[in-house]
Amino acid sequence: MTEHKLGSLAAVRAGQPTKAKIGKTPVAIFACGDDIIATNGRCPHAHGPLHEGEVDGVILTCPWHGWEFNLQTGICEEDPELKLELYTVRIDGDDIWVAIP
Repeated sequence: MTEHKLGSLAAVRAGQPTKAKIGKTPVAIFACGDDIIATNGRCPHAHGPLHEGEVDGVILTCPWHGWEFNLQTGICEEDPELKLELYTVRIDGDDIWVAIP
């Protein structure tokens, strides 16, 4: 798995979700408490842009239909069969590095 530098820790901690692409895969990065979480950038329900969603605690709300996802588990509150793809994150200084399978 190759890591890619996708964002600034300071920016994400300041409440600015980051969007990026690794190849054709959109990635969204969020601050969730002390953790930095990277997910597929498209909602698995209707492909909404998750970086535009709202984060409250560990819950991310998709901006298109309001479906909620637990950022720690990836599980959808409305349909537990749906799950966000969560990616491995590594922090190096202010840089956020993400690896996707």
